[in-house]
Amino acid sequence: MILTRYLMRAFLAQFVGVLIGLVLFLQTLDLLANANEVLAGGGPPADTLIRYVALRIPSMFETVAPLAALIGALTALVQFAKNSEILAMRAAGRSVLSLVGGLVVIGSAMSILLFVFSDFIVVKTNTALEEWRDAGFAPAGKPKSEENAWLMEADTMVRVARVRDGGTILEDVRLLRQGSDTSIVEVIDIDRAAWTGSSWRVEGARHLGEGESPVRGEWKTQLRPEHFVRFTNDPKDLSVNALQEYVGNVAIGTRPKYFYDTWLHQKIAGPAVLALMPLLAAIAAFSHHRQGSAVITFVWGVALGFSFILVDNIVLAMGQFGTIPPLMAAWLPLGFFATLGVWIVFSFENTGART
Repeated sequence: MILTRYLMRAFLAQFVGVLIGLVLFLQTLDLLANANEVLAGGGPPADTLIRYVALRIPSMFETVAPLAALIGALTALVQFAKNSEILAMRAAGRSVLSLVGGLVVIGSAMSILLFVFSDFIVVKTNTALEEWRDAGFAPAGKPKSEENAWLMEADTMVRVARVRDGGTILEDVRLLRQGSDTSIVEVIDIDRAAWTGSSWRVEGARHLGEGESPVRGEWKTQLRPEHFVRFTNDPKDLSVNALQEYVGNVAIGTRPKYFYDTWLHQKIAGPAVLALMPLLAAIAAFSHHRQGSAVITFVWGVALGFSFILVDNIVLAMGQFGTIPPLMAAWLPLGFFATLGVWIVFSFENTGART
C-alpha cells in the first residue's frame, strides 16, 4: 500500500507540473496571437488582458488535462524504471496490475474533479468570453443579439428573427404548430415578445388557422430567455443541465436531438479520459522496458494517446451526424481502449513481464 501511494503521489506531482507548464505555454501563445484584438476594445490595457486571461485559462486547463495525464504518467514510470524502483516493487511481490491500478484510481479521481470544473467553471467562463468577444471586447460589453433563432417545443416550431437584451426581447416571432402527420396546421405571428420574469407578454399577435388564437396578450410556453441566447453555443460549452433540456421536450436548437444527446454523453465521457491515459502510459512503459530507452517509451505512449484522440473524434463526429447511437459515439472509444489496455496488462502479468 505504501508503494502504491508513493507511485500515485509521483504521478500526481508530474501531472500538476506538466499541466501548469502546458497551460502557461499555450496561454502565452494565445495572448500573443490575440492581444491586439483584445486591446482594440478600448479598455485599460492591463485590466483588459488580465480579464481575457482569466476567462481563457479555464478552457485551456480542460483541453490539455488529458495530455498532461498521459505525459505525467509516462514521466513518472520512466523515472521509476530508470531508478530501478519498479524492479524493486516487482521484486517485493507487487503485481503489474496493482501498480497500474493505483494510477487509474488517481486518474479516476481527477476525472471527477475535471467534470465538476468543466460543468461549473468552464461553461461560465466560455460563455462570458464569447459574449465579450461579440461586444468587440468593449470594457462594459453589450447584450448579445442573435438573428434567426429556430427552436422547437413539443409539436411547435419557433422562429425568432431577432433576439435582444440577453433573450428577454424577441422580435418578429413565428409559431408553427405541426399536426400528427408533421404538416403545419396553425401559424401565429408575433411582432414582439417581452419576458416579464415568469411569462412572455406579446404585442401584435396574428393567428392563421382554425379556431381562436391561443396567444392573447401572453405566450404560454416553457421556453425562457436563456434558451434563445445559448442555442447557438458550441455544445461543448453547454452545461449538462442545458444539454438535458435540449434532449428533452422543452427545446431543441438548430440541430437534431441526437446531436445534443451525443454531446450530453460526451460531457461525462470526456473527463473520464483522465483515468484512461495512465493506463495507456503503463502499456507503453511495460512494453518497452527491455529497450531501456525513455525516448521509445515516450514516443509509443504519445502515439497511443493520439490514436485514442483520433478514434474518439471520428466516432464522435459519426454520432453528431446520427450515423451511430449517441451512447456508442461517446463511450465506444473509451471502452475499447480501456478493454485493450486491461487485456495487455493482464498479459504482462501472466507472462511474467519485468521492468
